[in-house]
Amino acid sequence: MGWYVARRALLSFFVVLGTIVITFYLSHLLPGNPAALYAGSNPSPEEIQRITQQYGFNQPVLTQFWIYFSGIFRGDLGTSTIVRQPVSTLVLQALPNSLTLAAMAAAIAGIIGIPLGILASRSRNSKLDNFLRIFSMGAVAIPQFWSGLILQLVFFSGLHIFPLGAYGGSLFFFQLHPIPTITGSYVIDALLSGNFVAEGQILWSLVLPLATLSAYPVGVVIRQTRASMIGTLNQDYIRTARAYGVPRREIEMKYALKNALAPVLVSLGLIFAGSLIGVVFVEDIFVLQPGLGSLIRTGLGVGTTSTSIISAPDIPLILGVAIVTCVVYVVTNFAVDMIQLLVDRRITV
Repeated sequence: MGWYVARRALLSFFVVLGTIVITFYLSHLLPGNPAALYAGSNPSPEEIQRITQQYGFNQPVLTQFWIYFSGIFRGDLGTSTIVRQPVSTLVLQALPNSLTLAAMAAAIAGIIGIPLGILASRSRNSKLDNFLRIFSMGAVAIPQFWSGLILQLVFFSGLHIFPLGAYGGSLFFFQLHPIPTITGSYVIDALLSGNFVAEGQILWSLVLPLATLSAYPVGVVIRQTRASMIGTLNQDYIRTARAYGVPRREIEMKYALKNALAPVLVSLGLIFAGSLIGVVFVEDIFVLQPGLGSLIRTGLGVGTTSTSIISAPDIPLILGVAIVTCVVYVVTNFAVDMIQLLVDRRITV
């Protein structure tokens, strides 16, 4: 078991290292002077010279990579050329809200998808099973950016039930309902501070974003749970339990479900990590900020000027978000491997 854990940790480190190498290579693959790209729009010669010295662009490639690599492990992801703040500070401000949304989407996927998957496996090839299979396929196939817009049209413009977007339903919500910063996540901070009125309004404003973000994970979990339960129910020890007259519900809940849940747990962990990508679209559609969505929009230079002209991309910000997202994904994957190890020790064989 110790060798398995060490091997997974080493593989995780190499994945992060590979991402750092790739981002470094891509940042130097762009045409033009790298210092000018890092400096943003209309840089002065002094600014280009300062960035050249800071990142060592006048040094050999290996020296540049060492400066880049050592800076990352010191928590220095550079300085945003648009916002003019450290990238690490911007990412730490945006990450808690995005992680909360991803975690809530994964929790919804587990709460809804696992029971529906079990229900589908119990009634194989029935009308209910066929309906759930069509529902899960549709949930997986519909793009999130499209479903989010449709939900806004139906439930905001048409029925006037849910707010259009923003935390609390308004961009000025936190000016009227200030919440102390504890974790950086509005949902968690409102709960920890005991501001239940603000918590209720925030959760109400997240109904449509979470419905958009969790649709794909729910479909995946339904299909995964159904397939895993069917495969487990066909095992010899399940047939033996049936032959001994063990009740069907006890067989499914006590014997089959435990072994069938191992791959589902892996899927939920990967869904949580993968939801960080979906969060970018959802936060942009529903104007949920700060978050990775607004940060990516800023990094791409969209909507940053008074005339709405696309400005130069913020290379340090884009690379910083990519690296941090990779680290979160790798750490989540490693945690899922450890949970799977606790559930099923056979994976070490």
